Amino acid sequence: MMPITTVELQTNVLVPLATAAVRVLVLAGIAGIGLAAFRVRSTSVRLFTWTAMLYVALAMPFLQRMLPPLPVPIASLLQARTEQAIADTGNISQPVVLPPATHDSVLHQQSTLVETKAPASPRRSGPAIRWNAVAVGIYLSVVLFLLARLVVGLALGYRLRRVSRIIREAGFAMRFADRARGARLSSLPLAAESELISVPVTMGVVRPVVFFPSTWRDWDAAKLDAVIAHELSHVARRDTLTLRLSFLHCTIFWFSPMAWWLHRELADLVEQASDEAALAGGVDCQSYARTLLDFFEALQGAPQRVWWQGVSMASAGRAEQRVERILESKGAVVMSLKKSIVILVVLLAIPVVFLTAAAQPPDRTLNTSGELAQNKATPAIPPASHGARASKKSSSHSFYSYSDDDALPYVIVSGKTDTLTMSGNHMDSEHIEDLRKTISGDFIWFRGSGKSYIIRDQGTIDRARALWAPQEELGKKQEELGKQQEELGKQQEELGMQMEQVQVKVPDLTNDLEKLQAKLKELNSGATSDQIAEIQSQIGELQEKIGDVQSQAGDRQSKLGDQMGALGEKQGRLGEQQGELGRQQGELAEKASRQMKKLLEESVTKGTAQLEN
Repeated sequence: MMPITTVELQTNVLVPLATAAVRVLVLAGIAGIGLAAFRVRSTSVRLFTWTAMLYVALAMPFLQRMLPPLPVPIASLLQARTEQAIADTGNISQPVVLPPATHDSVLHQQSTLVETKAPASPRRSGPAIRWNAVAVGIYLSVVLFLLARLVVGLALGYRLRRVSRIIREAGFAMRFADRARGARLSSLPLAAESELISVPVTMGVVRPVVFFPSTWRDWDAAKLDAVIAHELSHVARRDTLTLRLSFLHCTIFWFSPMAWWLHRELADLVEQASDEAALAGGVDCQSYARTLLDFFEALQGAPQRVWWQGVSMASAGRAEQRVERILESKGAVVMSLKKSIVILVVLLAIPVVFLTAAAQPPDRTLNTSGELAQNKATPAIPPASHGARASKKSSSHSFYSYSDDDALPYVIVSGKTDTLTMSGNHMDSEHIEDLRKTISGDFIWFRGSGKSYIIRDQGTIDRARALWAPQEELGKKQEELGKQQEELGKQQEELGMQMEQVQVKVPDLTNDLEKLQAKLKELNSGATSDQIAEIQSQIGELQEKIGDVQSQAGDRQSKLGDQMGALGEKQGRLGEQQGELGRQQGELAEKASRQMKKLLEESVTKGTAQLEN
């Protein structure tokens, strides 16, 4: 059995649970709107509706895996936002190279398929925080705490059952049996008393027990009948099981406000239904309200209560509303839930539940018609860093990546050459590294419709590799062209520096300038036209010598410019070749994407793809 990693837990447990919680929230919203639209005030109908919602919520993680996916555009929008949040932590949007052990150092490049060796990961000032591990740790910690609370409650209930005394008085037994027949119970539950409780409590699922305070003998007949009717209605509806499952639901989905709201709503509804059962037995409303107030006062006098895993007749919270509701009631209440209503609710709920559980975003597997169209004419830029080239010798791991908006992640793993071909994100690459420690040889991992699959069939793996072989070949050609462009760029840079540093030998003009300056001083008092012409002739000779020097520098710069132009023409031709390769690669990628999707779907249908444990 493969060890479970934090990435596996997050991918295969936390994400499906979060998805199930969202689906249940949608269903609860629909149910709430339906109850409000039809102005349903019947306690029995509302209790039945929310109890059914509880069972649907518990089954949702399994339903969403078992039901065939149904593409829904709204689900696509929700998934797109979720994937964008995940992508921010390490999305691989272009072919990149990653070291097998340190996937955080992602090199984003525009090249369309380049095989290089893994660069050394950058040094960090401190240890990286693995947020997926933190999330898993927090989730499990809260779950363990709530499970401990549940176990403690069950243990205390078992202790209460051991130390309590069975009530055997004949008068009480007759009242109890008579009310049990009225509640249509197939078997008579036990009735016990204990000094450890101050209010009546019903516990147990298979063998229910109704516990009474030891002071029950001081009650009058009306109060005793009301309490018995109230508690036996809990037994008839199996409210202990409902609330216990509701708390288990809160334990699993503690992060969902809907789970806690549903737990409180069910707790209120079962008490309201039992109050109506007591009033339906002919109990006076005011007398019953006083009985409840007495129990609430008893609770206030016992501050060190424990979490009994049962149904208490009086519990903290909403006491005032409960008493007001009893006083406003009109006596006997019809409690029966008509079968026609149950059938109607079930018939309406089944398609909604199945639609919500099966809703999946439209399969965007390698749908390159939009984004690849933009990338077809985009030539790949060369791998530019000399430091990156130097680091190629440090690793033998090769890593190809294709990605279209990070849809349907898959990875083709080669056990012999240590090469990965993938479409996915940072978390997927971490998960694959964990799988490689437990799976030897070649395999394909992919995820679709919330499920993870592994393919070990060599024929299928070879077919998948063959789909991307033309892409990889074009990528190698692009890499070679990129190297040529890089080399030409270096030559152009060197020529530019030479043009800036062009130097020519300048003749010594000092003597000529001194002679010219001396003649100018002689002419300060006046000069004839012949003297001025002679000076102009000397100045012209000096300008001619300077012009010769400038001409020499220009000739040298012109030669360098011709060389620069030739290099530019070569760069242009290489760019055209890169563009053509990019266009071809876009077409090949679109074709391979469709074939890859078909291959993965076929592997699921034929059974060559096995669900990941």
